[in-house]
Amino acid sequence: MSESKHTPGPWHACNTGKCSCKTVSCRDYPIARVTTGDWGDDYPSVRIVGESSLNRKAEAYMEQITYGSVNEETAIANAILIAAAPDLLEALQGVLRVADRKTDEFDAARAAIAKATTPVS
Repeated sequence: MSESKHTPGPWHACNTGKCSCKTVSCRDYPIARVTTGDWGDDYPSVRIVGESSLNRKAEAYMEQITYGSVNEETAIANAILIAAAPDLLEALQGVLRVADRKTDEFDAARAAIAKATTPVS
């Protein structure tokens, strides 16, 4: 089996995924930030503000083209799953070391390990 280049575990989700930051970290640094709420492309825009023509001014702000939304329950579950990834990979590799058989389930396990450990080119 190939050796993975990912950041070693353990990873943890901030406050078990319930923190508003939705950050998954290793001991030394953040690994991922899980999306919650609306998501899409942010872009800079300008608007005119002020009640009268004498105090109007241009104001820069960020606008978003929203493509969808991730509810809080799903975001927490995603953070917990991401945090468990190194443990799941290690456990699956261990299962195959002990009992590697030719079945659909073991083929799926080998495919999942390859997906997690094969570098993207």
